[in-house]
Amino acid sequence: MDIDLHLDDPTHRMIAAPTRAGKSYFVGACIEQMYEQEHPFIILDTKTDNHIGLQELPKVKKIQIKTGLNYDWGKLIDYPYVLCVPTLRTRTADLVALYRELADEMFMSQGERHLIVEEAHNWNKNASVADPTLELIAREGAGRKKFLWFVTQRLQNFPQILWSQCGYTYLFRHKIPSDIRYISQGIPDFETLNKSLFPHDVLVWDQGAVEEDTTIIKAADVTRRTHHRG
Repeated sequence: MDIDLHLDDPTHRMIAAPTRAGKSYFVGACIEQMYEQEHPFIILDTKTDNHIGLQELPKVKKIQIKTGLNYDWGKLIDYPYVLCVPTLRTRTADLVALYRELADEMFMSQGERHLIVEEAHNWNKNASVADPTLELIAREGAGRKKFLWFVTQRLQNFPQILWSQCGYTYLFRHKIPSDIRYISQGIPDFETLNKSLFPHDVLVWDQGAVEEDTTIIKAADVTRRTHHRG
């Protein structure tokens, strides 16, 4: 069953969940749907095998990112569907620096592109200081058909200025009281909604609705066509 992702709605998105909550499986299902609907994407993965199963999709181009090399990002962006993965020894800070170059090149390119930013909290100096490249794309990207998908397990440590630019937020069940209180500042009834979520259910918050709206995607409705190894 396809998830209603409203992919024709030009907006950025946030996907937030604790570790091992089913986040990468859900993200993979979203990417598969983008592929089927021919929405070009670039996945900026932080693990070597998190989304590697997406290589089963015929037109997906995988590139392994290694520090010390010079990449022709413009040439890479010519591919409609790109999966970037690090080598085992690539440090997170070095990886983000290279991904930042790619994101900047993507922002200046022509046409639609969705940028899936795994562990997006690692890009920002702290919760009060947003990464300049992400902030630029968050503010100006929609007008250029460039859309960010922030994926994080640390929503409290993520800049609100970036989250506020997202039209849709996808949340899994949270267990840490401080996380629940934090999210409840944006979604007043989140504490009650959170209790209604079963494992791997996804709460969808439509921030762009005239009246802020929430729906629940049941875990059984999220299915993958490619092999999931995360």
